[in-house]
Amino acid sequence: MIMNLEEFTVLLPLLILILTATIVMLSIAFQRNHFFVSALSISGLIISFFSLFLVNKVIPQYITALFYITRYSVLYISMILLSSITTCIFAYSWLSKYQFNKEEFYLLILISTLGSIGLTISHHMSSLFVNIEIISFPIFGLIFYSHKYKYSLESSLKYIILSSISSSFLLLGIAWIYSVSGSLNFSSISQILNIVSYNSEKLVVLFGLCMIFLSLFFKLSIFPFHLWIADIYQGTPALVLSFFSNAAKISIIALLFNFFPYILFENNTILYEIICLMIFLSIIFGNLMAIMQNNIKRLFGYTSISQLGYMLITLLTLRYNYLFSLETISIYLISYFFSNICFFGIINIISNPNNSNDVDIMPAYQGLFWRQPILAVIMTIVCLSLAGVPITLGFIGKFYILSIIIQNHLWFLGMAFFIGGVLGFYCYLRIIINLYLNPLQLSGNNISISTRWIYTFSGIIILFSGIMLLILGIFPNILINLVKLFIYF
Repeated sequence: MIMNLEEFTVLLPLLILILTATIVMLSIAFQRNHFFVSALSISGLIISFFSLFLVNKVIPQYITALFYITRYSVLYISMILLSSITTCIFAYSWLSKYQFNKEEFYLLILISTLGSIGLTISHHMSSLFVNIEIISFPIFGLIFYSHKYKYSLESSLKYIILSSISSSFLLLGIAWIYSVSGSLNFSSISQILNIVSYNSEKLVVLFGLCMIFLSLFFKLSIFPFHLWIADIYQGTPALVLSFFSNAAKISIIALLFNFFPYILFENNTILYEIICLMIFLSIIFGNLMAIMQNNIKRLFGYTSISQLGYMLITLLTLRYNYLFSLETISIYLISYFFSNICFFGIINIISNPNNSNDVDIMPAYQGLFWRQPILAVIMTIVCLSLAGVPITLGFIGKFYILSIIIQNHLWFLGMAFFIGGVLGFYCYLRIIINLYLNPLQLSGNNISISTRWIYTFSGIIILFSGIMLLILGIFPNILINLVKLFIYF
């Protein structure tokens, strides 16, 4: 295969990550040095991020039949890289107190980031499957990295087993579609659904699509494939969740936006209605289950089901209002991205490294405002943004979702939107009220934070993300114009 200069330029972020991961492996093999590996990994990710400016000059661009990169792909890739950078920064102080091998953590992040970027620009079934596996395998290790945590082993084993089953369904779906189409390109699905006249062959293709959606919706924890989410969140370190809930999920959302336009819903009303029902139940059920939680990570795990349900509403309108749907999901993802960084970054700072787990029970945060007012205010902004309260970026995202619902007359999902909004507001209000109550003394789980946290790199990232949620909520045109620059030009 001969590549021209433009194709090579488009692959720069991936090539830089591959080179960085190779050097990290050689460094670990030669002599372990936590600071060097950390600095090298962060530097490689930052260089990969800035290489996107070169990529932006030569897109849209096909790279063989496997990948297709556009301007909005660059937006998603930039969020994935920023998520990886923040995770590596959060990890340094956490790993410095870790008793065993530290350097492999950064290698796992680099490999999973590589898979996330590859999945974001995938335009072929083979690249879809390979990149999902590249994302998943390092995450198994990242979840189990803190094996001293109480639920870490359980979480890792559950995710390995369920993710393996999910991947087998994905492979099965791809095989069924290939048996009829004879091609693995996404575009072949649309052609087959138009050409095939035999009901039996159409059923084979639709069954294959259902298997693929089952696998992807499992990765996103959409109802009814959500049963694993709370247990995994509870047993996973906060800094790993920051990466998992951003990079991995953003890449799958981006993949769905590449994949969905090839499905003709007007000829497949049953598939459309099934996805509508799954979105409806995800929004309602996620918020209902979150109300019952006393563990802050389990609560966030359940609310993530409803948040992803809101995002998937935009998929149903891709064929009718493609550009506006892209604009909506981009703004919502950016809001969710900053919220995740703040939320899990705060848990990571608050957690005492000498404990056997993160500080994740709700009573531990009672009265946080009276001990760490800045952290409490940032967490308040995050909760208000996730609830969609005005003057926060989350409100802008929810307003866009509501606009999509009204424009396309999705009244069934509109009902879920309003019910879920009320339930979600109650969930996040519980956290906010808890922050401002009188402090509660808990033996063995007291929060002790250095007053100099704000001068650390982690503190600066958390503070910046919280301010962005507020500023972009008050002046949304800054973000809207930026997103339009990636989508409409």
